[in-house]
Amino acid sequence: MVIVRAPVRISFGGGGTDIASYYTRHGGFIVSTAIARYATVMASPRSDGQIRITSADYGQHEIFPCGCIPPVSEPLSLPKSAIARFARHGLATTGIDLFMASEVPPGTRLGSSSAMAVALTRALAVYVGLDLTAREIAEIACSLEIDYLGMPIGKQDQYASAFGSLNTIQFTTAGVTVTPLPLQAGTRQALDER
Repeated sequence: MVIVRAPVRISFGGGGTDIASYYTRHGGFIVSTAIARYATVMASPRSDGQIRITSADYGQHEIFPCGCIPPVSEPLSLPKSAIARFARHGLATTGIDLFMASEVPPGTRLGSSSAMAVALTRALAVYVGLDLTAREIAEIACSLEIDYLGMPIGKQDQYASAFGSLNTIQFTTAGVTVTPLPLQAGTRQALDER
């Protein structure tokens, strides 16, 4: 069994500059921190080869027969897109039991869907034996939400969740740069308490 959790984030400034239509013309810059609230994914093997997806947040589950990759559609389009992304690594024949839950309800504007995309990406990568960097995980999570699902969002949430901690995140046409912001212990504790 693989258990992964990914944090949601709070943005201190620069929101909206992470959207491609903005940063490709002007560049983008965000100050963001991950917080101790998480999206969690559990990936377990199945003896019957089926794919089962369960979302505690939405109270939904679906089961697909051995050899069938779920079509990317609602309900549960995010985990279906993640499964489709990793299908070529054997998920269609080995099957998987995916369970998802979040400490933050959807729609809170804390990046909960992107944290779930990061958790799904990391869990499925580990499950199929891929060793991905935080940057690769963030980019795949961005691709799931922006490219596969056509969500009109930027990239800050996925990067904040994949890298964790307090960072500046710069967006340009050349790529994304994540720079940690060091804090003194007292400052970090004061932020954590609030």
